[in-house]
Amino acid sequence: MECPAEDFQHPEKNKWAHIKDHEIGAPGSKPHELCWICGWTNYQQYFSTYVSRVKVFHNRDNTALWNLGPKLILKDAPNDGYSPGNDYITQKFLRAQPNLKNIPLVKKMELLSEPTDKTQFVVMSRAEGKPLGDLWFGLSQDQKDHVRDQLVAFLRELRQFTASGAQTVDGGPLDDLLVANCSVVKPKCLKIGFNNDEWFENFSTEVKLGIALQLKTKDPEKIDARFQELKSNFPKSEPYVLTHGDLTFGNIMVKEDDLTITAIIDWEYAGYYPWWAERWLCLKQNRDGSHELTESVFERTSSSQDPTGDRCLGPLHQTAPRVSE
Repeated sequence: MECPAEDFQHPEKNKWAHIKDHEIGAPGSKPHELCWICGWTNYQQYFSTYVSRVKVFHNRDNTALWNLGPKLILKDAPNDGYSPGNDYITQKFLRAQPNLKNIPLVKKMELLSEPTDKTQFVVMSRAEGKPLGDLWFGLSQDQKDHVRDQLVAFLRELRQFTASGAQTVDGGPLDDLLVANCSVVKPKCLKIGFNNDEWFENFSTEVKLGIALQLKTKDPEKIDARFQELKSNFPKSEPYVLTHGDLTFGNIMVKEDDLTITAIIDWEYAGYYPWWAERWLCLKQNRDGSHELTESVFERTSSSQDPTGDRCLGPLHQTAPRVSE
């Protein structure tokens, strides 16, 4: 019988990589990797009594989070030019601010890598408590209101930090999660312009192509007229306020007994966005039912002119729904 070729990308899927007693230690034999992620081999499996306290529990794209025992987490991410990432940069910025009262963070976060390293490692404390989504749907109305009150205080304090234009807290560009629906590898993402003029310039090629297809015309005057109409109807971005960018149940940690928010985690999308962006991003990214929490919070923290929903940004998405590619 012909043996299948070994799969070196995922050798743990190869039946020939399992332990074979007669091969362990045999002359010329080589260990087979059983775990592509951790490097564990059949030789180690056979001879060792080691049980790992380090385990992967979450991943997104080419980034993973590892449990380092019960109290610490390791973030393993490629250095893609944005390292060590908005999560670390933003939390470092907030920790340096005096007298913060309503912005709960994990107790510590430390960067272990150098800027030139190909991989970035960040070690952080594990947030106390549970993700709010584990508890929310079993809470009473009074308990839910208690959580909402804390989140209102959090947003009000966070939005006191402002900038003159769209940027990360250290002055870098922001990936366009709002109009361009950026979901590709970061270096290929379109960027939010520092102001609305720059922003429209950044995605003008893609939007004008969408307009041409929508209107079934190649007339540059008609295309530009529609483009200018979209631009004139676009909401004002000022003031640019510090924004978390992903306020979902999974990123709000609470104590199970008294529902105190112990930490807001995952600041990877954070930065100075248009004042209306936090609510818009919540509407976009609400896949876990957190809309019930956040909408009532935003009603208490946002202006009546808040341009959320399809009324203002919808026409751009309909014109060029995939401008990030």
